[in-house]
Amino acid sequence: MKKLVVLFILLGSAFFVNAGEDPCSPKSFSITLGAGVRNFSDEEFKDVYEKTPLVYSVDIAIRIMRSLEVFLHTDYLSIKGKTTYTHEDTTLKITPIELGIRFLIGFKKSCKQKLLPYLGGGVGYYMIKEEFPGGTPLEPVDEKKVGFFAEGGLRFYLMKSVFIDAKVKYIGLRSEDNIQMGGAAYIGGIGFSF
Repeated sequence: MKKLVVLFILLGSAFFVNAGEDPCSPKSFSITLGAGVRNFSDEEFKDVYEKTPLVYSVDIAIRIMRSLEVFLHTDYLSIKGKTTYTHEDTTLKITPIELGIRFLIGFKKSCKQKLLPYLGGGVGYYMIKEEFPGGTPLEPVDEKKVGFFAEGGLRFYLMKSVFIDAKVKYIGLRSEDNIQMGGAAYIGGIGFSF
């Protein structure tokens, strides 16, 4: 808890130091903390995991050109459900490490624009665990798969170093049994540029 408080104090200081500056002036590094929901494309997952799972994410980006950034993204998804026929308890956890590139559309040298749309995509390494607690005969799943993703979003700059981020992301991912484990994610967050 103390570490979280220190993190917010440091990030909050960046918020006040840069108050009133041009929101479009580029910064080379940003971090975005987010939360959202994830849907699955496969109907089998919708039957087992009826609720829409929450996702908590961290996105770290480095600007390599005025309108282009490379980013590293990870998030955490954990949801409980019940198997279709035997109604056994089950838990699914997916943790990705994604590397991508993001194009910031319409980024200008000097402006007062506060809305900045973007498009991005890349590749991810997904760690998938599905467990069946309670001594069931079902075998747990522990897979590590490579998948792809595409995203589109919008940043709203409150000031030069602070922005609100909203994005839609599609993940293409198949398990070893050829089950579609990808789907759409809707994530909102707050970002800080340095």
